[in-house]
Amino acid sequence: MPAGLAAVVGSVCVAVVLAARSDRGPQLTATVGAGFVALATGAALLLADRRRGHDRPLRLLALATAVWGLGQLLVALGLARSGRVDYPNVGTTLSVVAAVVGIGAVLLAAGGRSGGVGLRRILLDALMLGSTAGLLVWRVALVDLLGAGSAQTGAGRVAMAVLLTEAVVVGLLLLLWLRDLDHGLLPAIAGVGVFVGADLAITWSMLGPGHVRPWQAVALRCVAWPLIGVGVLRYTAMTGARRRDSPSERAEARVTVATTVASVAMLSVALATLLSTRVLDVVTVQLALVVVVVFGARESVNGLQRQTLLRGLTQQAHHDPLTGLGNRRALIRRLDAAAAGGTAVLTLDLDGFKEVNDVLGHARGDALLVAVAGSVRAVLPADVEAFRIGGDEFAVVVPGATERAHAVAEGLLVAVRAAAQAVPGAAAVQVSASVGVAVLGPDVLTGLVESGVALRAAKEAGRDRVELYDGPIAARHRRGLAVERRLREAVAAGGVVAHYQPVVDLRTRRVVGVEALARWDDPELGRVSPDEFIPVAERSGLIAAVGAAVLHQSVSDITGLLRTSDMCALTLGVNCSVAQLRRTGWADAVLELLAELGLPPHRLAVEVTESLFVDVDDPAVRELHTLRAAGVQVAIDDFGSGYSSLAYLARMPASILKIDRALTAQVVLDTRSQAVLRSIVSLAVSLPMDVVVEGVETEAEHELVRDAGASFGQGWLYAAAVPIEALPAMVADINGRSGVVPAQTGSLASSRGT
Repeated sequence: MPAGLAAVVGSVCVAVVLAARSDRGPQLTATVGAGFVALATGAALLLADRRRGHDRPLRLLALATAVWGLGQLLVALGLARSGRVDYPNVGTTLSVVAAVVGIGAVLLAAGGRSGGVGLRRILLDALMLGSTAGLLVWRVALVDLLGAGSAQTGAGRVAMAVLLTEAVVVGLLLLLWLRDLDHGLLPAIAGVGVFVGADLAITWSMLGPGHVRPWQAVALRCVAWPLIGVGVLRYTAMTGARRRDSPSERAEARVTVATTVASVAMLSVALATLLSTRVLDVVTVQLALVVVVVFGARESVNGLQRQTLLRGLTQQAHHDPLTGLGNRRALIRRLDAAAAGGTAVLTLDLDGFKEVNDVLGHARGDALLVAVAGSVRAVLPADVEAFRIGGDEFAVVVPGATERAHAVAEGLLVAVRAAAQAVPGAAAVQVSASVGVAVLGPDVLTGLVESGVALRAAKEAGRDRVELYDGPIAARHRRGLAVERRLREAVAAGGVVAHYQPVVDLRTRRVVGVEALARWDDPELGRVSPDEFIPVAERSGLIAAVGAAVLHQSVSDITGLLRTSDMCALTLGVNCSVAQLRRTGWADAVLELLAELGLPPHRLAVEVTESLFVDVDDPAVRELHTLRAAGVQVAIDDFGSGYSSLAYLARMPASILKIDRALTAQVVLDTRSQAVLRSIVSLAVSLPMDVVVEGVETEAEHELVRDAGASFGQGWLYAAAVPIEALPAMVADINGRSGVVPAQTGSLASSRGT
């Protein structure tokens, strides 16, 4: 290796020095040897630079070592002519130049791991360390030990300048090592340390009595240069991801703390020395001024760095990193500044974005979002601003009347379609946009909610369209808010009650069970249909409370009815939401309720909608298995309205299959529906499962579902849902009309169900 060759040359140099006999020989030989070792190290760095393909920091470092080596040869020439070295001279001047070039090279090598501010910061830290170290050396090693007279000569000041630049180099290397924790720098740090120690010894001797230049100190430079070369080669050889990474905040903090602590310590020692001697010279004042200036510059850079960090954090806090658009926080700030009644807010959601992610991958999905953001920016007027507020959801603030907002929204639909065409592969997926428009009122958040309501209406109406929050949309929204508010109060006050609809044996028409259905009469809203308040309960998170209230009341009602009447035992069906089933311990709570009120477990059928479950590992399925193991029946409700998976039937712990009313209504219209019904019934019976057909409203439907093999039916043909007080009379009326004795009637709690 070139660095190894330099080490060999250095060893030979030391050997020649030790063998020298004349008084001048060791000094001359050491100086010449140090110069040639420096030149050899520079040559090694140039060779490494060529192999790496022209590494600029290596070329600068090679130049610095060559300049220093040339300076030493000039010093040796003067020593050979006059037998002494006078300060200042061309050689020492070249040493200072070499140190400056070396600092630049080290900074350039470190620039790959730091931004502009970080690079200036670490240079100022190195200057801080170097200037405080220089002040300490001046006060302790030169002024106090050699005397102010010797120290303040021209030679003393030149020597001080050389030591100061070398101290900066040492400080820079130490700080880079501390920041990057790159052990490749350690040989270079050791080499520069040896070098500075040698120069300090030479300066001491040259300024002291006799002005003798010790050849031993000069010889140490022969060892220093190979170490510097090895360290530089190892440090600049760092490539790949680690070299490209910027320093972390923790690394920067290490540098700051180390610089501050070391500088304060050295300044304290220097100040203590000054106070003890009470000798204040010009150079001390100059060095102190340098320290003050560097400290001020360092604080200025710190302030710049803080401002840059603050701007970056502000950018991150108010802008979406992917698209560059403002985020939700920026949107709220913009809406707060908007004039109420004179500004519209648009909410845009991409149709088909999920399919893009699923089919083409998330990278293409991100590309689509970026393309949409760019296309939206391009079509918006100058006073209209766009924001990204969710995954594929955008918002646009439009000053002016509703007509202008609607025109902007129509332009956004075209822009989104154009953006989708620009993304490779996205044309294979139907990508469009739905837009909701609302005019801002006094509460800007309400306006944002209203535009979201209009957006949902646009999606429900077929997508790729614009809907305005007014008329029917606004009325439905206000009605939904009122229903949710009153429902919350009704649940707390027990206003949601259970009514009971009978389940009859299709052969005998006798009642074998009842289904508990939630009913709600509100003082303000009147009678609210379950088709209206159940979706509201699901959307608002009230469905679990509604289900729990109906379950508790119905178990209590039926248990009391069976105890106080002579009716045959009935099976109670209760609808349960997935929100209830996914609550840990829900099944145990149901079993405790049955035990407390005295209803046998096999008399309860928990009804779950088949579309709620796709994965058998769902926690709700485990709760159903717990109930089934205890004897509670499980009914799959509304079969045929959702996924209708046959594998689903085999996996679920169900004993009852309830066929949805939509299929029941079709059996009288076409033979294909009748064939489907017969197939479902046949499959259920073979599993085995009892079959209940819902929505039986005519005699024709009754006969068709009975002939298809179904055992039980439920619907308005037999009776509507009634409160518990009317249930005994209703059951007696239905059973009386059947004309069949109870022994001939089947039961939902038959042997196949338990």
